[in-house]
Amino acid sequence: MADNQREFVVRRERLALQAHLGDSQPTADVDLGNFVAVRAGNTLWVSATALAAGEARTSALAAALAWHARGTRDANAAGSDADAVRHDVTSITIVDAHTPGLTARRAMNFSVPITVLDARTENNGTLRSGGVGAKGAVATPHARGPELAAKPEHLALASAFRDVGADVVVEHGVVVAEVMGLEVARVIDEEGVPTIRIGVGAHDREMFKMVNGTTTSEQLRGVVRTVMQHRRDDAPTHPLNLLAPERALRARVLRNPGIIGVRTLSAAQPPVPRENVKDSVPCCAVGEDEHGPVVTVFVAGIDLDAVPFAADARSHLAPDARLLIVTASRNIVPVQLRIASMLKQPAEFLAG
Repeated sequence: MADNQREFVVRRERLALQAHLGDSQPTADVDLGNFVAVRAGNTLWVSATALAAGEARTSALAAALAWHARGTRDANAAGSDADAVRHDVTSITIVDAHTPGLTARRAMNFSVPITVLDARTENNGTLRSGGVGAKGAVATPHARGPELAAKPEHLALASAFRDVGADVVVEHGVVVAEVMGLEVARVIDEEGVPTIRIGVGAHDREMFKMVNGTTTSEQLRGVVRTVMQHRRDDAPTHPLNLLAPERALRARVLRNPGIIGVRTLSAAQPPVPRENVKDSVPCCAVGEDEHGPVVTVFVAGIDLDAVPFAADARSHLAPDARLLIVTASRNIVPVQLRIASMLKQPAEFLAG
């Protein structure tokens, strides 16, 4: 989100928060990192948009759940008055002027009462004069539209990826070639003609096209071979093996699903498209174990949004499935487990 747009969204959310609180004074400000948050009575109020881009990767929902989970833990121990204040919070209200429907949809998966207010509009659904919403209505969870299928003519080119040893992954209608989880090429339309373009991300594809022109199978094979050398488990650190670590983990498990106790497993599209290949975003797979369907979400780092994302993925892919969140053992920290314990349906963390 651009800084000027962020400033406008934050202002709208803060005005909506103030309108809801009215004359009642917040009990205390709450330290929620880069999010504006206060406690009023037994409710934690949070503005959904981070004040600066630095912490935008963690959502307000995840930050609020983590804060609430830590408070529950602290109150069960012999803690300070501050710990007791945290434990007194029994509900969360998030004021969102950016993606309220998505926030509301993910909040539905948790047992703690969470209200999401749509600060983009007034209660009657129209924008207030000057473009600033008033209190905002309770947000409607964003419904998922029909799954976007890849074009048949794009799928027809996927064999070129397999022929050179790349994995074919289709997400939200886009056909890509991955090497141990890293996208190295995709099918795009150029002047209405399906075309394979090589590159790790849009800028790389454009540069490769400028330098090499038309993509050939030998060029694609050479790129796959080079990337494979750097994506091996024993390869020394290189820019090509620092990207998409969660997808590298998925690629390894897909080759041997038994290492997480699953019989079958195949890549699946996430609940929302990822915006680029630079940022680490959880990825998904579906399969079966001895008891039935399984949704598996792969995560890199300590990502507080892992549980909200994973629960959203399960509701999208297989609502009644067992949910596994796979990550490196060092990333399975107590706060993640406590957030998972707040789900209406259980989730399990596994070291991968």
